[in-house]
Amino acid sequence: MKNILAYLCFFLVLSVPAFAQISGNLSGQLDAWARQAAENGYHGSVLVASGGKILLENGYGLADRESGRKQSAETVFSVGSITKQFTAAAIMKLESQGKLRLDDPLSKYFPDAPGDKASITIHQLLTHSAGFPGAIGDDYENVDAAQFARLAFGEPLMNPPGKTYEYSNVGYSLLGIIVEKVSGMGYEPFLRDHLWLPAGMTRTGYVAPKFQKEQLATGYRNGQRWGTALDHPWLPEGPGWHLRANGGVLSTTGDMYRWYKALTNNTVLPKTATDKIFTPHIAEGPQAQSFYGYGWVVQDMDGQRVIWHNGGNGVYNAFMGFVPATGVCVIVSSNSNNKISDELAMQLYTILNGKDPGKVMMQTGDEAPYRNNPVTNAIYQAILEKGAAHFAQNSQNILKDAGFDFEDDMQLLGVGERLEEAEKWGEGVALYEAYTRLFPRIVVAWNRLGKCRAATGDKTGARAAWEQSVALRPKNNPAVNWLKE
Repeated sequence: MKNILAYLCFFLVLSVPAFAQISGNLSGQLDAWARQAAENGYHGSVLVASGGKILLENGYGLADRESGRKQSAETVFSVGSITKQFTAAAIMKLESQGKLRLDDPLSKYFPDAPGDKASITIHQLLTHSAGFPGAIGDDYENVDAAQFARLAFGEPLMNPPGKTYEYSNVGYSLLGIIVEKVSGMGYEPFLRDHLWLPAGMTRTGYVAPKFQKEQLATGYRNGQRWGTALDHPWLPEGPGWHLRANGGVLSTTGDMYRWYKALTNNTVLPKTATDKIFTPHIAEGPQAQSFYGYGWVVQDMDGQRVIWHNGGNGVYNAFMGFVPATGVCVIVSSNSNNKISDELAMQLYTILNGKDPGKVMMQTGDEAPYRNNPVTNAIYQAILEKGAAHFAQNSQNILKDAGFDFEDDMQLLGVGERLEEAEKWGEGVALYEAYTRLFPRIVVAWNRLGKCRAATGDKTGARAAWEQSVALRPKNNPAVNWLKE
């Protein structure tokens, strides 16, 4: 998801012409646009502020479609990879306390780290330049810290440390383990005591806020109920370490705005620390116009510096960004993968700039962004040109070369849908087999793998895929009927 936004942000905001603004005050314009988005299928919460004044804080659509529960400004959602900024801030808190250094090597905290990883520094982990892969397991596999470290150290590096940007959840989970080792506290308790509560954030965390399911937005994937984070397996102290410290923190738009104010006012960290956090340390690709700081993306757009991050798990998604020069801050959540927060956030940002928000959507083309973007186009062409067998044998390298975000399975879904529409069933099998290896708990991937296998005449393989799907979700799953048929 992050790769798509970087492309959209830089290209679209610079290309929209001025327009005659919607009648009414600015708050009314923003609310009118969000309501229009809700009429077109958006469900989520929105907060927009400028110069310290909140212009819009509201929920739109439904937090739970089956019960009819409405979304509100207080609805709790998963912030996804926006979690990384909390982990980065925790590291900077410990650095400001003199308890660690950013040039400390992994071997200082993990004496058993193998030779190729022992010299990796905390700075390299923070900037995604350590060389670790994007992910090494499923978000809801309940591995503890020791198990996770062994798995991470057993993985080959994608690149030599310090040389190349390679977005990595693995690196941020290791940072979370370092927070625990250095502080002597659990990851969530440390953040709660030293960052969240001092910032006035009482509705942010994993288990400490004691959220009830009816407070959370229910997630939907392609119209099918996925549930909430509380419906999926966690350890007693929070998610396993495939997710902890790199994603999955639960919060509200109000609490996330308090976080923005605490950082920019230096309430929880000294200015020397926040300056390092918001420094553009490394380009996100050879020709990228965006740079990674510590847990934030730093990008110049429309003559202004914008600092942002997004996150999602293919169900929930969220966006948070701000403009330091003007105090503009936009926070958007969504509990459905068919309407991503990034697009609405950019449209609201465009309204604030006095330009036409409709042009943001128009520039992306008729297809949804997860289907039609430079990354999915490159993957799609590689499969068509080189064939299913070649993709099956070289999928990891092909995805990497295309700039695939190994956190965002939606890009694979977009490619798969296009292959199915073109009736490229063998290519679809290869794509969805790679999809289910990388994201083994995604029900829709198993369902579509079964569909493609059935279309090639492989009924045994189709049955196996659908049985796996039903094992993951026994109810509200079309695969139940497909198996009967």
